[in-house]
Amino acid sequence: MAELARGDLTTAVPTCPAWTLADLIEHTGRVHRWMIAAIREQGEGPPEVSEDDRPVDGESWGDWFQRGVDEAVRVMSALEGTEPRWTWFPPDQTAGWYFRRIAQETLVHRIDAELAADAEVMEVEPALAVDGVDEMCDVFIPSAVGQPIGGRGETLHLHATDVEGEWLLTFHPDHVDVSRGHAKGDAAVRGPARDLLLMMWGRDPLAEVERFGDESVIATFEAAARIG
Repeated sequence: MAELARGDLTTAVPTCPAWTLADLIEHTGRVHRWMIAAIREQGEGPPEVSEDDRPVDGESWGDWFQRGVDEAVRVMSALEGTEPRWTWFPPDQTAGWYFRRIAQETLVHRIDAELAADAEVMEVEPALAVDGVDEMCDVFIPSAVGQPIGGRGETLHLHATDVEGEWLLTFHPDHVDVSRGHAKGDAAVRGPARDLLLMMWGRDPLAEVERFGDESVIATFEAAARIG
């Protein structure tokens, strides 16, 4: 991403409507800085991070972004994932929560940046992509209870084809239940783990995925992924 940030920052980001590449780079860099501040400060709530942290002394936005990445690597490399840290997700109050969140945030937005710059999309390790789907199921879906999902008990089976990973989503009016393992749903989507992860985050898959069963259930999934 740092290299892409040295290009045309006025380029629109098709996967993030109303954002330019500059917006995407700044957002991701600030997320890195906020999370590293939370790890470093060891506080009992959100860290205070200055919004005035911008490129200085002739830095490009690419230099600024890379500086944040380097600091994140330095801080995380000095910690065990089990060390206690405040996070906004009460069930997991460890530094490891941030390790995972930084990796997944960067992965999805790296793909956003590559698509915006019309650059080659780099390979994604399937195990990392599966962990991203698991993170969505472990963290974000439980945190979104109360959102207008509009389901009535319909089920969708997701099946990764390049690594072990299967999930069954059950849609309710204001929440989604998740179970893992092989199961038959009202509909199913099969494809590379990277593309299931992108769909989870409201993006179109980059590779062809197989769709089976009730298309309205898949549409409910795609609409829910775009909420917010």
